[in-house]
Amino acid sequence: MAEPAEFERALVRLGVKVSEGGDAIVRKAFLAIDQAVVLATPVDKGTARSNWLPGFDNPVSGQREAFVPGDGGSTGGANAQAAIDAAQDLAKDYDGESHRSLHLTNNLPYIARLNEGSSAQAPELFVETAVATGAASVRGAKVLE
Repeated sequence: MAEPAEFERALVRLGVKVSEGGDAIVRKAFLAIDQAVVLATPVDKGTARSNWLPGFDNPVSGQREAFVPGDGGSTGGANAQAAIDAAQDLAKDYDGESHRSLHLTNNLPYIARLNEGSSAQAPELFVETAVATGAASVRGAKVLE
């Protein structure tokens, strides 16, 4: 039979593993959503793709210029990569003890119209599809592996 102190240490180690596993699942889902929504966002000058703003605990306010301004979608790949990199940089610092949640926000006044299908470049409801992609990426994931 294990001594009480040994049992307590084992429970603490298990708790740390559960916490770290849960944090990893949250990060994985967030990054899958980010990548899917950024890549699905229609591109002309790069502003819409660049405005998927990652943050902790609350939606991010404000807007930004395109990471790499262009015309006719010429810098779509560069803006997508910069937006994905920004989310990855933020997500690596996520832990459920310090932060309640991860947010991805786009405050451009026309992002809702794009999501409603106003551009031939993206299907209607591409944002909701990205969220479903993120959920699917962690479906069946185990906290302890």
